Amino acid sequence: MSDECCENVRAESLTRIYHYLDGELTTTEIREISVHLEHCPSCHDEYEIEALLKELVRRSCSREEAPMGLREKIRQRIATEQAVWPGAGA
Repeated sequence: MSDECCENVRAESLTRIYHYLDGELTTTEIREISVHLEHCPSCHDEYEIEALLKELVRRSCSREEAPMGLREKIRQRIATEQAVWPGAGA
């Protein structure tokens, strides 16, 4: 698959990645996404970013407050996503 395979449906792809990371899919859906991630560099890169972000948030939640650097990165990521895909967060 090309790097552009999911560009036209990026919001949907991100939603599927979020559900995949959160373990909210059926066994069949998990298998389909796993295969897709193996063959789609664009989606795999997005998965890696989201998995890292999720892990950073998880580790930071053991403290009362997230470190300022992490909070700023999350704010920047949200702002970037909203600017590029205004309807994706709705």
